[in-house]
Amino acid sequence: ACIICGRSFSKSIKKLQQASYPLVTKIKSLSGVRSYKDGKFYSLKEYFDNFCPMCYLVGIIEWTDKGIIYRTMPGEKSILFLPQSDNLLELRRFKETYHPLLNTNHRYHNIKVKRESEETENTYGSFSTLLCFYEKFFSYTKRNDKVRNSWAMIDIPFGPVKNIKLNNIEISSSILQIIKKLSEEKINIYKEIIESFLFFNDNPKGAPINWELTGEIRENISEAILTDNFRFFAKNLLPRKGGHVGVYLRDVMQKDVKKNLEELIYLWRLKNMGLNEKQLETIKSAGRTIAAASKSHRSLLYKLDKVKDKTDLLDALRQISRRIAGLKPEEKKKYKGFIYSPALEDIVSLIEQHERDEKFIEDLKNILIIFSCVEFSRIEYLEEKKEGEENE
Repeated sequence: ACIICGRSFSKSIKKLQQASYPLVTKIKSLSGVRSYKDGKFYSLKEYFDNFCPMCYLVGIIEWTDKGIIYRTMPGEKSILFLPQSDNLLELRRFKETYHPLLNTNHRYHNIKVKRESEETENTYGSFSTLLCFYEKFFSYTKRNDKVRNSWAMIDIPFGPVKNIKLNNIEISSSILQIIKKLSEEKINIYKEIIESFLFFNDNPKGAPINWELTGEIRENISEAILTDNFRFFAKNLLPRKGGHVGVYLRDVMQKDVKKNLEELIYLWRLKNMGLNEKQLETIKSAGRTIAAASKSHRSLLYKLDKVKDKTDLLDALRQISRRIAGLKPEEKKKYKGFIYSPALEDIVSLIEQHERDEKFIEDLKNILIIFSCVEFSRIEYLEEKKEGEENE
């Protein structure tokens, strides 16, 4: 009987190998569980002989599928993205819908920048590639009601020994609706928000931007969105040793990036928190105030990040208020456009109103972190810009 389908067959054409079934490995230590019995060593075979011709044919033909999305990091690994469905007809229709968005002639990545272009997106990893795909799908396809939310992501490492990893991901309908809504508003969640994040070195000796860390942060933020992990999203915007996450690239992009990010946060969390327009502005003002307080005291942001409940959040806000009250006159002048102390008092009142709602408190904390980090990066940007103008 065939090891894959279980059907009987008369003669095998090929052994079970990675060319026809990628999850098979080449050596005994990877293809089976080692065990001992009666002092003897046992393990599975390197290749199985009971592999029927039909399964072999299906396995080989699969590589001709023009609906396979892929991303290759030369010298590291390749990632295949396979949509999953119990209905083969629906799966076929879905692939036919997005096939025009792929350039299968490109060696390393095949999601087109634009539908009519042959240029492809150079995403960092698996989650950023998948998020980029959905952005293109909702922007360029009319039959986007056929979208699938379940994927198998296959990591194939480079080298002679390929220990292939299979990761399954299912994206919630609420997240897909957010991506779709932003696309309808001409806001590209990956190209216009995530690709605007950069990690700047505080005291650069050479390049001011750490591109490797920038890629990791973009990948983490993409993962946070697709897995609906708001906490992980906020955490990746925090300053860290040696630098901070910046948002702005040029003056002309400042307002657009900030506006797009705020729209994402509104759809993702604020909309369901029942806050009115005045309360939303209060949270933004509080974010600017926290950023100013944290500029030379990053520990205040880290303390806010570690908040676990209402009591911790109130304590963190008290420390920030004390820091604002203790600012020197020149510091108050420097951060004049950022500091608005009454906003912190209004946040305290908001917390008291929702003190029994643990999710509200957690979401509020993360939103404050996000807005504070965005404003923190803006302060850094404005200071560097002013310093540059003074040195000219």
